Amino acid sequence: MMEQLVASEKMASVGQMAAGIAHEINTPLGIILGYAQLMMDDFDKDSEAYQNLEVIERQTQASRKIVADLLKYSRQSGSAREAVNLNEILTDAVAITEHSLNLSHIKVHLHCVDELPPVVGDPEKLRQVVVNLINNAHHAMEGQESGALHLSTRHDGKQHKVIAEVCDNGHGIDEQIKAKIFDPFFTTKPVGKGTGLGLSVSYGIVQEHGGIIEVESPVIGPDQSPTRGTLFRLVLPVIQEPTVIQE
Repeated sequence: MMEQLVASEKMASVGQMAAGIAHEINTPLGIILGYAQLMMDDFDKDSEAYQNLEVIERQTQASRKIVADLLKYSRQSGSAREAVNLNEILTDAVAITEHSLNLSHIKVHLHCVDELPPVVGDPEKLRQVVVNLINNAHHAMEGQESGALHLSTRHDGKQHKVIAEVCDNGHGIDEQIKAKIFDPFFTTKPVGKGTGLGLSVSYGIVQEHGGIIEVESPVIGPDQSPTRGTLFRLVLPVIQEPTVIQE
């Protein structure tokens, strides 16, 4: 519990710092991008100057995306609050990512239980979490001949929770780094391939929804035997029926 408290306080303080930095950086980035795009009108598209300006434009937009991720991480953006069906969130996320998964010969298996109780939340942010987990799984299975991605939902009636799982059969997560994967800017991807904010943003979004995100690597099967791969589990509270007080 103490470790969780320290981690929570650390994430909160880093989030506040990230929000401040992001707001300060956003303005000059916007000016650089605007001037670069204006200058592009003064040069022929085949000229070296135009191509150099294209590089400036592309890299400035990449920087703005990192700033946007920082703001998402610090949760400095509004959230919708409505009834959300996690089955629909998973189905949408698969539709968004299925093409790139197919190109990597990764088979997707979607197992959604019927009549899943809704949760209260922002569907766009929850979809962002699932898409991020799918993309991480995709990265973990790159180069494999038989990649398999399993997504599922279930309802824990006793705990009044809805559970969504994203499981891959990739290379897994080393025990030494498992405790760091939700830290901001921590990434195992090569330079230029990731900012290390994806799981930090996901962690913050799930916390914001009153839930938790868990990780298993290796994956523990029903018979308690470990298998290669990684499983991320989202646990979110279901909408509680209002209590009727009878007089």
